[in-house]
Amino acid sequence: MTSRGVVVAGVGSGSGKTLATMTLLSGLAARGYAVHPFKCGPDFIDPRHHEWIARTPSGNLDLHFSDPCALRERYDRQVNGSSGGVVEGVMGLFDGLSRGTSTFDIARTLDLPVILVLSAQGMAETVAALVRGVVAHRDGVRYLGVVATRTGSDRHRTLIAEALETEGLPPLLGVLPRDEAFALPERHLGLSAPWEREEERESLLRKALARVAECLDWERILAAFYPPPSGSFRPPSGEEPRSLADGWRATIRRLATKPAVRNRRPLRLGVALDEAFWFYYPENWELFGEFGIEILPFSPLRDPALPPDCDGLYLGGGYPERFSRELSDNRSFLSEFRSFCASGRPVYAECGGMLYLTEGPMGGEGAPSLSGILPLRFSMGDRLKRLGYAEVTAGEGFFSGASGPIRGHLFHYSRLSGGEEPLPSAFRHAADGRSEGFARKGVVASYLHLFFPSNPRWAEAFARALASGRSL
Repeated sequence: MTSRGVVVAGVGSGSGKTLATMTLLSGLAARGYAVHPFKCGPDFIDPRHHEWIARTPSGNLDLHFSDPCALRERYDRQVNGSSGGVVEGVMGLFDGLSRGTSTFDIARTLDLPVILVLSAQGMAETVAALVRGVVAHRDGVRYLGVVATRTGSDRHRTLIAEALETEGLPPLLGVLPRDEAFALPERHLGLSAPWEREEERESLLRKALARVAECLDWERILAAFYPPPSGSFRPPSGEEPRSLADGWRATIRRLATKPAVRNRRPLRLGVALDEAFWFYYPENWELFGEFGIEILPFSPLRDPALPPDCDGLYLGGGYPERFSRELSDNRSFLSEFRSFCASGRPVYAECGGMLYLTEGPMGGEGAPSLSGILPLRFSMGDRLKRLGYAEVTAGEGFFSGASGPIRGHLFHYSRLSGGEEPLPSAFRHAADGRSEGFARKGVVASYLHLFFPSNPRWAEAFARALASGRSL
């Protein structure tokens, strides 16, 4: 059965792709369609906005992490039994074309029609020229239509629609008008998390999404999806998750459907989940489940102790620098965390998780103190230090037995300093052998965000390390 769904692609970053995606998810749910959200490229923030609307995990689609066959298999498997998928692109439609990782490449791989999103602020009929340029640039994908953002009056919408029709271009499917309710606040890593909005603004945004969804050309849009069986689905109802951890626990329950088949009892992996640590790929957890790993969420911000009987820990990225004082004040947790690290059991930390392992932020006397597992401190800059994809092989630490390279990405503004004696390297870049990260006793930490399905043998190595940690 052919997969159904749409790819929401922008002319460029900031065009309104995330809002358009949220509007589609909201409108589809209101019409009884159960769909699965996805995000192209390395991103942890936009998927959380998808999940806020769709109440289901947002998958990752990235041709750097997966070959075309694996990408198609993952999409088909995750949308199986639903009406289809809503895939939000990355940057502009053709960005990444030279590497074969663009949104265009993903739409062509999945054979899904594209909804092109562009800002119409300060233009009207010129929109048709932009759309013609995009459509003519490359053959190989179908265009369902156009969504114009930052529009003004009804007359503005009419001018755009008539210009597209006159030129024989994909039709206008709808507009997202200029409205303060649509303003999604940003910070240095992208959009702010959905739970950072005030309740009043959150309510306004939901109402605005519902209002605009009513103005879309649903006859054309719904044709891209399988209709829901009668009575098989109802839009989500009830209260929103009260906290980030509540929402992610629901995500984990949806992913942890496979029994632990490789161990007599699951390997227990504690995962840091709160407002400071929330940059994770759900696909990693799904793969861990295949190797008998059970996810146990904990909060370094609020919990007094770790979950009982953990075989290892995983601290993902996030914004620990924003919460360094609160993390420092949770002294009972820090004490238990230090003892766990000293035991030699495996502790894996990525980016923000690695910052938690340092002595804390720069600042002299009075600066917050974190766990101090690594003899380093960090400082935040106003410019990106590193951005891009990476492919690495194993160095020292518990991944050392993993064969072959694994892929991931780097995206950070912080800088590390200190450490008079160099620590062993956790990874080596496959391209040039440069070292990356640190290994110390049972700890492996780096700025890398790894996508474990790009080489499942690394998840198997992690499971072996957890099994060994159980005996310590």
